[in-house]
Amino acid sequence: MAEHFFTRLTSFVHRGIRRHLEWIFRITTRRPLLVFVIAAFLLLPASLSILSTRFESDIFKLFPAEKGPLKLFLETLEWTGGARQAVFLLEGEPEQLIPEADAFAARLKEQTVDGKPAFARITYRVFDTAEAEAFARFIGYAVIHPELFLDRSQVDSFARRLTPEAIEQALLRTQTELASQMGMGLRDLAAADPLSLRDLVLPRLKAASQALNLDPDSPYFLSRDGRVLIMIAEPAKPVNDMDFARKLVAGINHARQDAQVAISCTGAHLSAVIDESVMKRNIIVCIISSLFVVLGLFFLTYRRFLPTLLIPLILLYGVTLALGTAGVFLPSIHIISFAFTALIIGLGTDYSIHLYDRFYSERSKGSDTAEALRRAVTDTGHGLFTAAVTTALPFLALVISDVRALSELGLLVGLGVLFSLYGTFLFLPPLLVFSERRFPGTTYTPLPGFGLGRVWSFSRRHRRVMIPLSLLLVAGSLAASAFLTFEGELKNLQPRSSEAFLTQEKLEKHLSLSPKQLLVTVDGKNLEGVIGRGSRIALLAERYQEKGQLVSWSSLDRVVNSPEAQREILVELRKRPGAARWEQQVAGALERNGFALEPFQDFLTGLAGLKNAEPTPAAEGVAELSASPLRGVVERHLVQDENGWHLLVYLYYSGKEFSQQDFLRDLAALDPTARATSVDLVSNQLAQSVQHSFFWGFLLGGALVLCLLLAHFESLFGIFASLFPVLSGVVAMTGLMAITGMGLNFMNAMVLVTILGMGSDYGLHIAHRVAGAQKEREQGEYVQAGRAVLLSALTTVAGFGSLAFTDYGAMSSIGWATNYGIGATALFALVFLPAFLPRRSA
Repeated sequence: MAEHFFTRLTSFVHRGIRRHLEWIFRITTRRPLLVFVIAAFLLLPASLSILSTRFESDIFKLFPAEKGPLKLFLETLEWTGGARQAVFLLEGEPEQLIPEADAFAARLKEQTVDGKPAFARITYRVFDTAEAEAFARFIGYAVIHPELFLDRSQVDSFARRLTPEAIEQALLRTQTELASQMGMGLRDLAAADPLSLRDLVLPRLKAASQALNLDPDSPYFLSRDGRVLIMIAEPAKPVNDMDFARKLVAGINHARQDAQVAISCTGAHLSAVIDESVMKRNIIVCIISSLFVVLGLFFLTYRRFLPTLLIPLILLYGVTLALGTAGVFLPSIHIISFAFTALIIGLGTDYSIHLYDRFYSERSKGSDTAEALRRAVTDTGHGLFTAAVTTALPFLALVISDVRALSELGLLVGLGVLFSLYGTFLFLPPLLVFSERRFPGTTYTPLPGFGLGRVWSFSRRHRRVMIPLSLLLVAGSLAASAFLTFEGELKNLQPRSSEAFLTQEKLEKHLSLSPKQLLVTVDGKNLEGVIGRGSRIALLAERYQEKGQLVSWSSLDRVVNSPEAQREILVELRKRPGAARWEQQVAGALERNGFALEPFQDFLTGLAGLKNAEPTPAAEGVAELSASPLRGVVERHLVQDENGWHLLVYLYYSGKEFSQQDFLRDLAALDPTARATSVDLVSNQLAQSVQHSFFWGFLLGGALVLCLLLAHFESLFGIFASLFPVLSGVVAMTGLMAITGMGLNFMNAMVLVTILGMGSDYGLHIAHRVAGAQKEREQGEYVQAGRAVLLSALTTVAGFGSLAFTDYGAMSSIGWATNYGIGATALFALVFLPAFLPRRSA
């Protein structure tokens, strides 16, 4: 019963496809003008849709960012300004850096875009000298609130500064500074802090305001060897305004033209412009070069100008309709997703090759034009139809993915395959009819076999060797695949020679506090509650640092002391000898050294209040810091938006010695609502998203392909012949990647889907042609189908594998994976599959 149903279903599908192809044959040969008019009409709305489509280059928008570490990672970039900043590295001799930095900053401030300042803020020192008054005001507050800003280890040093001898020495130093040429600028600071108690507070504040390993004694963002200076600028507009970003980069290049030191730059704006430029250039070069290779291969094989010239039109038609249709459903298309349309060059050419190869072969055997074209469209076209649908469905199945990269890839390539197939069906037959009428004396000589006849004979004759050898190759590749690594570093997918990439490498190598960083955030509506929870997380971080798992950590708790720490500091200060008389001792010393007491009244009152002081609310200290030139401390660790307060704790570690899972477990136990993110956590999240999407896409696409193959072939062997080369090719691809040291990443993982979609065609075409042939014609049918498969593989490698030689890491990995996968699939289809085909009697 089941077998009867299966046979009826197969017959029904075959009849439906054949009738459809016969209709295409009739309408394209009898009414070609109508076909051209309708096809041209469809291009108009597609072109309008493309013109209204926005293309993006932000790699993070390829993945779901609604939850998890990636969401927090992007939020922190926005909170801290990392997504908006441009970072400049000035490299040169120490005596040159500061003057050159002043000059370069001045030129940047002069830059305008559309008549408005290009930068909202430019910073390259701990505080701007123009804010000296605000700085003095904050120092005056900080030194009389030691419980708030003083590190507990500095309590003894603070008390020693208030001994009579130390007071006299400090006032002598203050007199000397005021008498110097810079004295006028130090009057407010001296009045706020005559004893230079700021020396005990400032290093802690400066260290907390910086994410880099800089010289703690320099007022500038200077490396410890004095040869590198960091300048941070905030562009006036966000990075998604690409027109502004391009003009901004042009202005930056103009500003550093005459610099006497080396100036390099990184940041979101520069990366976006460079990434967009590199990707577009790589895609255009890939498309143009591959098109020339494809056309060259086609012409050298068939020696016909008109069919060769028609291929670009078919490809353009398929790509235009695919992009136009996708533009109706998608508000924007990522440039990397668009890069995958280069697949259509290889796939779209396949259909022209197979159709024309059959027509040419039939004509060389003596068939007239109509009969040769009918057989090409209805017989070979049947295999092409099944092949195109089995290619398109795995791609279209990816549309359900929540990973944008896979969803857009599936939609664009799936539609492109179908439109290219119908472009071939609609345009090639009328052109061949026109060519035959225009050049009636055309001769069709036998086509080159590329040695495939000998391959067939060898594989069939030595099948007892070829079959075990093929299985051994698959087993060996499978074993090698076990060592395939996953490359989660997103930075390695960027253009490797771009300035933004190289500058970021310098920052991480020479100035980073550690190679890796984990960020913890505490969110809430109440500031005091958020800071209190942050203090507990800081204690957890300190415990991990004591165990040697963390290099360092940074939090607001290291700048603004918790109430418990404040109480301990106040108790320790009150125990010091003479603490109750600190105010009188300083006042007496000031008078003895000729100072009027009035300018120092706030300082003296603050010292007097220490004996009865209580812990100061952390919110008060945060407010004072935010109003000072050292506001960067707060901006880096505490953010307020419409959702409330967000406290950030930075953990710096070197590598595997830090157990992230153990820390996250302890963090969840300590504060269940705290969130964490890092490059490693983001990579794990993206890998899980891609794996989940691949699983369901593969399951759905595989089921649809299997149903189509069941409907196309009347035996299970036909399905085996279609799937054996592609599955073996995928295993060989992953094995070769492992052997050559190439890892799997978020981009080249997509090639697994493309190989499954494209590679199933190779075995299908060979099995389709050989299965229905008599024994004496099997070799001829194999050679004809194999020639088309070989050319298809070469055109696919030319069309997509050429990305292997680009500078863009993401695209290069895609290109190499494609080369491995397509090459291996073609090898198993052409060399090993004939050994598996059943023997038939004459």
